[in-house]
Amino acid sequence: MVAPSPAPKRSPSRRWPLVLGAIVLLIGGGVTAAALLLPGYARDKVHAVTVAKLEALTGQPVSVGQVQVKFGHARLTDIKIGDPEHPLRTFNQVDVSVDRDALWDRRVVVREVVVDGGLVQGQRSELEDLAKRIRKRDRPGPARQTGRIRMVPDRIHIQGLTVDVRGINGNPESRVVGRLEATAWPAQRVVQLAVADAHLDDGAGRVVHANAIATQTVLERSPTLPTFPLRVEFSGLGTQVTEQIAVAGTDGFVEISDISASRVEMDLQGGFADRGDAGAEKLWSVAGWLRRDLSEGDVRLTMEDFELGRVPQVLSRLPTVVDSEYGTVGGRLAVVFGNGIARAEGHLAVEGINVNHRTLARQVVKGIGFELDFAAEIDPAAFRVRVPIASVQRDEIRVEVSGEFVHPPTREDRRYDISLRMPPAPCQSLVTALPPQLIPSLQGFILDGTVHADLEVHIDYADFDALSLDGDVDVWGCKVVGQPAAADAARLARTFTHTATMRDGRTRTVRLYPGSGSFTSLALISPYVQYGVLTTEDGGFYRHRGFLPSQFETALRRNLDAGEVRLGASTITMQMVKNVLLSHERTLSRKLQEMFLTWYVETELSKERIMEIYLNVVEFGPGIYGVTRAADHYFGKHPADLDPAEGVYLALMLPSPVRRHSQYCRGELTDGFKVKMRRILGIMHGRGRIDDLDFALYGTGELVFDLSERGDPGACRAQIEHLMASRQGQRAVTGLLSGLPPGLPPEPESDG
Repeated sequence: MVAPSPAPKRSPSRRWPLVLGAIVLLIGGGVTAAALLLPGYARDKVHAVTVAKLEALTGQPVSVGQVQVKFGHARLTDIKIGDPEHPLRTFNQVDVSVDRDALWDRRVVVREVVVDGGLVQGQRSELEDLAKRIRKRDRPGPARQTGRIRMVPDRIHIQGLTVDVRGINGNPESRVVGRLEATAWPAQRVVQLAVADAHLDDGAGRVVHANAIATQTVLERSPTLPTFPLRVEFSGLGTQVTEQIAVAGTDGFVEISDISASRVEMDLQGGFADRGDAGAEKLWSVAGWLRRDLSEGDVRLTMEDFELGRVPQVLSRLPTVVDSEYGTVGGRLAVVFGNGIARAEGHLAVEGINVNHRTLARQVVKGIGFELDFAAEIDPAAFRVRVPIASVQRDEIRVEVSGEFVHPPTREDRRYDISLRMPPAPCQSLVTALPPQLIPSLQGFILDGTVHADLEVHIDYADFDALSLDGDVDVWGCKVVGQPAAADAARLARTFTHTATMRDGRTRTVRLYPGSGSFTSLALISPYVQYGVLTTEDGGFYRHRGFLPSQFETALRRNLDAGEVRLGASTITMQMVKNVLLSHERTLSRKLQEMFLTWYVETELSKERIMEIYLNVVEFGPGIYGVTRAADHYFGKHPADLDPAEGVYLALMLPSPVRRHSQYCRGELTDGFKVKMRRILGIMHGRGRIDDLDFALYGTGELVFDLSERGDPGACRAQIEHLMASRQGQRAVTGLLSGLPPGLPPEPESDG
C-alpha cells in the first residue's frame, strides 16, 4: 500500500478558466465596439481598428483576413496572432452578434460570440502570461457594462478549436492536445467545457487518451477558479496502468470536492487494451468515494469473468502467460477507509491459465486455476498488513492463510507472523489438484488416506535467532496403492543402472550391482565416509522420516539473513531422490516432486538402502560419481580403506563437488579447507564417531592425495572452469523424468 500523498500546492495548471476567458476577450471584446459602431462603408477602418486593438491586447503581431460587418453582426476570418510565418494562435472564424433593437438607441449589447475552428499552442506559462495581460488591459469596467456599450456577451461558444499546450506540469516534455468545445454564460459565470480526442502526456512515460472529457462549473470571481464540487465526465478514456496492463474504453465520472481534491467520488466502467477505444468491451467497474488522506472512503471494484483472448493486447504484454486465450479471470474487491486504515475484502477467480516461467518448471504449466477469498487490513503509515483470513481453493484442496506483515523500508524493522492451515483432504486430491506439467513424474500415482497441514512461521529481521518454523505436514496418513512402473520403488531396492548428465551434457554411468566395478555395498564403505556425510549433510538421517524441520528453519534463517537463497534444506533422502530420479534444476516443479518422492521412498526403502544408493551415485568431483570412483581417484584406495580424514574430505566435497575439486588440482589442501576439516573431525570426535586415538592421528586435517590422475594442474583447473561455465544442467537420464524404461540407459556418450 502506498502512503497517501501530501495535499497538492495550488498549481497554475488549474487556471484553465483564465485562459478560456482570455480567448473570449481576445476575439470578442477586443473588436466588437469598433466593428459595430462604424457603418459598413468604413470596412477598412474596422479592419485597421480591429488589428490595432488585438495587437495592443496581446503585445504581438496580428493579422485578420477579412472583417464582414452587417447590421447586428460581425464576422472575422483567418485571424493569426504571433509570428506571421509560424503563428502559435489562429482562429478560422469568429462571429459576434449584438442586440439589433439596442442599436437603434445607439447602444451596443453583445449577445453572442462564436469561435469556430483554429489552433492555440505553446507553453503553458506563455499562454497564462498572455491571458493575464489581456484580462488586465481589457477588464470590463462599470462604464462599459452599462449605458451605451456592454461588451460582455450573454453567451460565448467555442467549437473545433485545437489546443496543444506543453509544459503542463512543469516538465517541458509534458503535453496536452485536444479539440476544445466550450460554452460560457458570463453573467451567470457558468462554463461548459469539453475536450474531444484528448491526449495527455506527462513527459515521464504516462500517456492518457480520451474520446471526450467534459465538465460544467460556475467560476469564482477571484481567483478565477471553478467552484466545487467539480464533476468531470469521461468517455473512451484509456491509459497504461502498469507495464503489462492498460485500461481502455473507460466511461463514467470523477467528482472532486475542492481544489485540494480532499474528497473524490467516482463511477467508472471500462475494458482493457493498449489505447482508448470507445468500443472496448466493459469488463470492469469501480465506484465509490474516498478522502485523499484515506481517513474515510468506500470503494468497490468488480471485474466480470472474461476470457483473456478478448483482450489480446493485454495478453501479449504478459510474457510468462502463453496460449491462454481461453483462460478466464474475474473477481471483486471492496475497500473501506477509516482513520488512515484500509479494510479490504475480495474474491478472485482464475481458470485455464498457461504459464511459462523458468522458476516454475522447465515446460509450460497448463491449466493453472484457483479461487481466492481474502480479508485484509492495511495501515500504510505503519507499513502493516494484517490478514485475518485468506483462502485459496483448487478442486478439493483448500489452503487457509492468516497473519500480520510489517514491511517498512528499514530492513531491521520488518516482521512477519504467518499461520498456514490445510484442512484434511484426500491424499489423491493433493496430487490431482496440481497441473500435470508441474509434477510430471507423479502422474499415475494412486493414493489412499487423508492429508492435512498446520504451520506457524515467525520472522523478525531484528532477531533472526528468534525465527521459528513450527507445525506439522501430516502426509503419513497417505498410502500408495498404485504407481507407474518407472516410479516403482521396488526397482531401487534391486540392482539397477544409473546414468546422469554432467553440467556440459556428457554422461556418466554407475552400475549398482556387485562386480560392476562402480558399486560398493554399504557394509564395505568405510564408516568414516558415512559419519562425515551424517555430520556435514544430515545428522538426523537415521532418526527422521525424510524431512528434518530444524533444517528448514535453519535454511530459512540463513537465507533471510543473507538476503538470497544460499542454503537448501535437503536431507540425504531428498538428495538421493534428486540425483537418482530427478534433476538439479532450481524450479518449484522439481522441489514439489522431490518432496513427494522423498516421502514415497522413505515408506518403501530402508535407511541403509537409501544411504547405500546415495553414496554410490552422488557426485564427488567433476565427472566423479559414486564413492568407489571417488576413493580411487583421490586416494588410490578402495572405499573400505578410507581413514577418518579421507572420509571427511569426501563428505566436504558434496556441497560443491566441481568447485572444491580445486583442492585436488593444487595437490594439497588450502589452510581454509584444513580449518573445515579440523572442525568436522572435532564434531565427529565429540559425538563419539572417532575415538581418541584416531582423532590424535587424523584430527589435524592433513591428508595426502594420490595425484596419478591429476595430470597438468592448469588443465585440471581448466576442467573446473569449463564445467562451471556450462549451463546444460545435471539430471538423472534414467530417472523418472527421462522417459526411458527404468534401469535402461541411453546410448552412452564419450566419457572423455
